[in-house]
Amino acid sequence: MRLVIRQYLESLKERGELDVMLPDLLSQMGLEVFLSPGIGTRQLGVDVAAVGSVNGSVDTVFLFSIKSGDLSRKEWSSGNPQDLRPSIEEIVEQFIPQRVPPEHKSKPIEICLCFGGEIKEDVRPDVTAFENKVESREPNLKFSEWNGDRLADLIEKHFLREELLPKESRSLLRKSLAMLDEPTVSFQHFSSLIKLLCNEGKNPKKTLTVLRQIYICTGILFAWCRDADNIESAYKSSELVLLRSWDICRPYLGKSDKSSRAILNAFDAIFNLYINISSYFLEKKVTPFCDKLHALSSAVNSSNSVDVNLKLFDILGRLSLAGIWVLWFSSRLADEAEQKRLALGELIYEYQESVKKLIVNNPLLYSPYKDDQAIEIALALLFLSIENKNNNNIQAILNRLSESIYNQFSFNTNYPANIYSYSELIEHPVNNTEEYRKSVTNGSVLYPLISIFSAIYGETEAYEIMKKLKEEYLTHCNYQIFFLDETSEDYLYNFDEMHGATLSHININQAPDKLLDEVNNECELSDNIKDLSAVKYNFWPLLLVASRHHRLPVPINFVMELTKGDK
Repeated sequence: MRLVIRQYLESLKERGELDVMLPDLLSQMGLEVFLSPGIGTRQLGVDVAAVGSVNGSVDTVFLFSIKSGDLSRKEWSSGNPQDLRPSIEEIVEQFIPQRVPPEHKSKPIEICLCFGGEIKEDVRPDVTAFENKVESREPNLKFSEWNGDRLADLIEKHFLREELLPKESRSLLRKSLAMLDEPTVSFQHFSSLIKLLCNEGKNPKKTLTVLRQIYICTGILFAWCRDADNIESAYKSSELVLLRSWDICRPYLGKSDKSSRAILNAFDAIFNLYINISSYFLEKKVTPFCDKLHALSSAVNSSNSVDVNLKLFDILGRLSLAGIWVLWFSSRLADEAEQKRLALGELIYEYQESVKKLIVNNPLLYSPYKDDQAIEIALALLFLSIENKNNNNIQAILNRLSESIYNQFSFNTNYPANIYSYSELIEHPVNNTEEYRKSVTNGSVLYPLISIFSAIYGETEAYEIMKKLKEEYLTHCNYQIFFLDETSEDYLYNFDEMHGATLSHININQAPDKLLDEVNNECELSDNIKDLSAVKYNFWPLLLVASRHHRLPVPINFVMELTKGDK
């Protein structure tokens, strides 16, 4: 296990990864962290500061200066102000006299050189000579080395010790790492690990420990996935981890006591890790190729169109969801943060352009093979809908979708079906009989979704094609829309039980405005969505993550919000 942790530490970046993990580790060791990157920017050479006793020693002030990877001559002193030596000089000359809290000034001070790797032998004499020189003139000051081996030992001792992460859990983590080339199997093992951990959090102290363990385990998985150049398991696992973590944090939302703040800070670290994994996947594997015809289709590397279709829709959902999170970030910025808002606005534009290019350059996205691909279609259209300039693109997508689906039925080729078995989906359609068609299309959330979007955006041609499809091929099919209900708060994030409600037999053989009135009226009656914690505490994109991850239809309330804007 220590080797697993060691490799993870070596891969961590200095900012946003190693400096996020360290404060939690120090807190778990019983130290009081009084300066953390989560509170402010780097201060006079110190990245993290804590006070307390380690291994029974006297109370000491620990001042950490963090570097990623190995410490070489370049990172030690190459003339860059961000090098470790000038940072330490800053600590000695400015931080200690000016920033150490008055109540701790009489305590011994330890400057900790912290990095995920080790000190290279060619620079060690320089480091040792510098430390001896400083210690000789500062009797209350000493240096220590917190390298990858020491950090790995502390993580194993305080985060992943046997009584906290028993053999079964350790085995699941190792199995997940061993099967990275088979992402589905790797995710299954990691999912079992997370469920075991989440069942342990029954009080604030245990909940905090569980969240920190989850963060470390997910970080280890991501690091190994990066090294293997296969992010799939880490991406799916990060979605699950985000949802499960929110679930066990719910009792502490809105509270301001010390334990609740620590728990919510731990959740923030998990959320940021999820965002980092998602961004890494998209930047490395998706967005550079969206503007190239069939590039992503070819990258699936399968001669079977089912494989290509499933993966393309999966990518469409991930990209759209990432864009929705950027929109959410932007909406939370203070009025004075204009520069950040502009930067996020550019990122939203880039993601929207990527979505549009992805669809245009991979025409198979106009031909869903499964009814539940309505989830990805809803996410894409919702994301594009935030800008009126995309209205023509949305109308074009709806038109192409409706035409393509109608042709799929007309020519009996891979029309959308309620089939969840991969082997059955490859064989679909088995024959051209009406009996078979009825058996695999007995219900749908896809066709009413397209009809509702068409009604909202005035795409009458697409709406009429949907009506024609219903009359000619799907008179038996129960058109449905999905709502969250009073049980959803308890099961949406963990999916321990099925939840939600549906409005059945949606009538699209009426005027578009009548359909919208009918659905809006039902939304007003079925408004449980406003009672969900993710909505109450303005974390609403989490509902869309849950829909995508657990394969639940996007709640129709999100779509009907578009009727309140100027389309």
